[in-house]
Amino acid sequence: MFADDTKVYTRSDEEGATELLQDDLGKLEDWSQKWLLKFHPQKCSVLKLGNRKSEAKYHMTRKSGDGKDCTVVLTESETEKDLGVVIDNKLKFKQHIAQCTSKANRTLGVIRRSFDHLTEETFVMLFKSMVRPILEYGHAVWQPYQKTLSAELEDVQRRATRLLASMKDKPYPERLRALHLPSLEHRRLRRDMIEVYKYLHAFYNVDNPKFELADNSRRDLRGNPFKLTKSRFRLDIRGNFFSNRVVAGWNSLPDSVVTAPSLNSFKTRLDKYWENHPARFSPSCLE
Repeated sequence: MFADDTKVYTRSDEEGATELLQDDLGKLEDWSQKWLLKFHPQKCSVLKLGNRKSEAKYHMTRKSGDGKDCTVVLTESETEKDLGVVIDNKLKFKQHIAQCTSKANRTLGVIRRSFDHLTEETFVMLFKSMVRPILEYGHAVWQPYQKTLSAELEDVQRRATRLLASMKDKPYPERLRALHLPSLEHRRLRRDMIEVYKYLHAFYNVDNPKFELADNSRRDLRGNPFKLTKSRFRLDIRGNFFSNRVVAGWNSLPDSVVTAPSLNSFKTRLDKYWENHPARFSPSCLE
């Protein structure tokens, strides 16, 4: 038996952080010995995030062939998979998106080989249930801010809609309108707004992300009463974090949408307000 998928983390730029993290690893090893759930040092690794280079090394112990304890230095990796999301040390999520699009394209291949004729209703049902979830799982974490990565995701839906003979020669926006399929770019923006609504209305019993409401005394009276303040950032990666990227979209919503009494009511009002949203059927990443 092994202790699987265990993670421990800390900020490495704080004083004594390296020693603290190594001490935590020691406590985990003591726990594993007490409960006979062993860690495999060769399968443990270190993922360092950020621009600052750290030369810190971390180690664990294991039993050698003769029964003696020996120290194993943990290897440093560039990517790690956590709950189905591949996280890289640059937080670009390029590898995760590549895996998503590859898996979604394989699923489309299965659909194409399994059906000699696809009606519009059958295609939409298959795409929504088998392909789109692959492209949207965990998007709040890895949502791309680069047009090239967004285009890679959108290309899957663009190619998928061409499986229909009646749609093959139509432009992509026309195919989306005919099938009532919003672009993936629009759906990610919509899901972000839904998550903000959940956080601000206490659907989640968590402290993060910590949204800061705009000052009532200085806030523009137009718009909604739950306007958010965007924190300062220097890097584009930080600006794309969930708590920053949602501010502009959320602040643009009217009072009637953000004060909806229930989640379903919020979705209905949001869809009605965004009925003519530019990205709904014409994603900017393909322009």
